[in-house]
Amino acid sequence: MDARKGVITMKGLAGTWYGRHGARLELTVQHDGTIEGTFFTPGDGSSGAFPLVGMCDTRSFEGSRSFGFVVVWNNDYVNQHSATSWSGQYQIVNGEEMLTTNWLLTRETAPEECWAATMVGSDTFRREWVGAAEDAAQTEPQAEPAG
Repeated sequence: MDARKGVITMKGLAGTWYGRHGARLELTVQHDGTIEGTFFTPGDGSSGAFPLVGMCDTRSFEGSRSFGFVVVWNNDYVNQHSATSWSGQYQIVNGEEMLTTNWLLTRETAPEECWAATMVGSDTFRREWVGAAEDAAQTEPQAEPAG
C-alpha cells in the first residue's frame, strides 16, 4: 500500500503466480509489454515446464491491465499436440493482486473432429498458492446428519 496516497500500488504482471489447480507461472515483462516465461503444470519435474509468450497493455486503466499469453504443450519431454491461450486482466481485488483469465485449449484433431477441438475455461492466478485449502474443502467428505 502506498501510505502517501492511501491506495494499493500495482506491482505488475512480472513474478510468480499460482493457479487454483496447482499450476505455477514465472513471468517477465519487458517495457514494450512483451511477456515471456514458463508455465509449470502441477506436479514435480521439468516435464511439466513449458515456455510461454504474450503481450500486455503497458499502462493500467482504472486499476486493471489487460494481457494475453500462449503455451504450446510441447517440450523436451512431451508433446501434447495442443495449445492454450489465456486472455485476462491484472487487478487488485480486496487488496490482493490477481490475474483473472479465460482460456481456450485447442488440441490437434482430424478435420472431421474440429467441432470437438477446443475447450473453454477460466482460472484465477494469485501471488500465493491457496489451492490446497480450497482443494481440501471441496474434496473432504461431508458429515452425515445425525439421525
